[in-house]
Amino acid sequence: MLPTEFSKLIKIIYNNLIKIPSLTELSKYLNSLMNILLKLNQPIIWNTPVGLKINLSSMKFKAIQTKSQILKSSKPITIRLPINKKLDKTPTGFMPNLIHSLDASNIHLLIPKLTNESLYTIHDCFATDANNMKKLELFIKEAFIEIYFRDGNYLIGMHNDLVKQILDHADSYYIDDKGNKIVIIDNKELTIPNLPDQFTSTEHNELFMC
Repeated sequence: MLPTEFSKLIKIIYNNLIKIPSLTELSKYLNSLMNILLKLNQPIIWNTPVGLKINLSSMKFKAIQTKSQILKSSKPITIRLPINKKLDKTPTGFMPNLIHSLDASNIHLLIPKLTNESLYTIHDCFATDANNMKKLELFIKEAFIEIYFRDGNYLIGMHNDLVKQILDHADSYYIDDKGNKIVIIDNKELTIPNLPDQFTSTEHNELFMC
């Protein structure tokens, strides 16, 4: 595929994805939440659906060469030290890492369901031999159901954890007359976004779980 054709393909996929209302709303919500989290100058921490704690820190580092003062024959080694205590304010790291952690959780839940079936994965792409594709499709669906529909909605739990992190590190906060949580960081008032309604509704759960 020529570079120009590949660029056209990316543009087509992107333009179609941003037209999906739920994805647009989720993206706005996450970006708004991220902008508040970055102002805290703290690592961003979340738990994956399988219980792994992710600690995302974007502190800037510099490489320094050093050598042991005890072993004179030792070779120099390179270590990375933080430049300062302030974190990089670029919010590009959270969303892809969140998606990767969810993909990895799906595989983690999927593997115990397999018996003699082969499994090949690249991020969120799955493959097996032709005889087992139907089984694999079912197992993948069950893993997604376990994350998003059984024992509560993962996104709600993630939202509550991130909001708690904001409230714990903000200078102060209050709840306005509309029920919104307002945090004060560096003398600025910021409204914590709510998770979009379509991601908290259980109206269509049975459709996905049937």
